[in-house]
Amino acid sequence: MAKRTTTRVTQRVLTQDKQIATAVLTLKDYNPANKEFTAQRLREALKGIEDATAAEQKALDAVAKARENAIRVENAFHELVLGTKRQVLAQYGDDSDEITSLGMKKKSERKYGRPRKGATS
Repeated sequence: MAKRTTTRVTQRVLTQDKQIATAVLTLKDYNPANKEFTAQRLREALKGIEDATAAEQKALDAVAKARENAIRVENAFHELVLGTKRQVLAQYGDDSDEITSLGMKKKSERKYGRPRKGATS
């Protein structure tokens, strides 16, 4: 019995397990003493693995599509905001109080050039 049941089985081990299960299912006279390990249960477990893997892949595809859609919507929103900022600048001017409400600095408040050393006497 596996000791860790909260972590995934590696793909290498899972591939080996599938190969073993398929090989056991081809045995014509397989009749286990412990009825928990019948060929029917093995067949059902293989189908369960396939179904779970398919469901997981479908969910991953849905997440990828949702992420792509979110990125597209976010970029469209960002472009709209940038265009709006340009329109506010064009309408009100680069030294207006309205642009400060957008988080921008007025042209008269910007510092240009290199910082100068203070005059020492």
